[in-house]
Amino acid sequence: MAIAEIHEEIIQTHILTRLDGQTLSAAAAVSSQLQSLCSDDKLWSDICSSNWPSTDHPLLRHVISNFPSGHRSFFSDSFPFPSHRLTTTTATSSLPTSQLISAVDLRYREELVFSKVESTNTTPSSNWFQTSPFRIDLLEPKELVPSSAVKFSGDDHVMQSNLEQHVTLSWILIDPIQNRAVNLSSIKPVSVQRNWLTDDIELTFAVVTRDYNYEYVNCNLEIACGVKEGGGEVYVSGVSLTLQDVDGTCLNGKDSLVILQGLMVAERRRGGGGEGEKKRYKEYIERRRERKEERDRRERRLDVVCIASGVAFLMAFWSFALC
Repeated sequence: MAIAEIHEEIIQTHILTRLDGQTLSAAAAVSSQLQSLCSDDKLWSDICSSNWPSTDHPLLRHVISNFPSGHRSFFSDSFPFPSHRLTTTTATSSLPTSQLISAVDLRYREELVFSKVESTNTTPSSNWFQTSPFRIDLLEPKELVPSSAVKFSGDDHVMQSNLEQHVTLSWILIDPIQNRAVNLSSIKPVSVQRNWLTDDIELTFAVVTRDYNYEYVNCNLEIACGVKEGGGEVYVSGVSLTLQDVDGTCLNGKDSLVILQGLMVAERRRGGGGEGEKKRYKEYIERRRERKEERDRRERRLDVVCIASGVAFLMAFWSFALC
């Protein structure tokens, strides 16, 4: 039976509703009839809600409604990974914005652990935002988010390995002025390690790109987790976003906004995530280590020159004084 012979209502209610976003996009390219049916915003709204529960928030529903094709445009921005390299054309296409909206969803074995929508003021005239290190924290100090779905006891290595395999994070950043969005998370952790100062387990999610000068920039997402004594229940104690340069220094608000808006309008790439993003993160860490070693060598050479100059000066002084 040809697809044209099936009643449109059956296609809409019993076929298209079972497709994921990628398959629905492919179906839209089959025929003009399917393209029309696949453009229904309710379909894309349900897909966005399934992937990112935070999109059910009233603020996000209002913002997404202003995107060129509503939830479909939002999905096409947020599902693929942003480009590994920004270009000067993306820099000139960005408009100033006074607000960035974060839509964050944290899962363990597909079960939602944490979901939040947060608005960040980025007013261009704010000197504080422009010059201060850019950082978004979604939890207050000492605020804990319990998760009854995640429980561990015993070996620390087993717990870290389990978190690395089964925790996923989506951090979508939305610019309501440009009506663009970008997902800054590697989805799976690129690093899991114990912080021996706080005793928390820190999960790092990252998308590493290169800026307009072809230097590494790391969109660094940190999730801090702890374990309650006795019951072994895991809680979330920190959820944060920073942008770090090739030396690991946090960028200020002005520079971060340029990078973030550039990522929103940059080309998207299929695939990514998992081992691909972990590999790029390791390349970034290795480059950061090399830069530190180069800087340390320069400082040691400078110290040697200073010491030699001081010794030469003293010898010349005493030679003159003894004459």
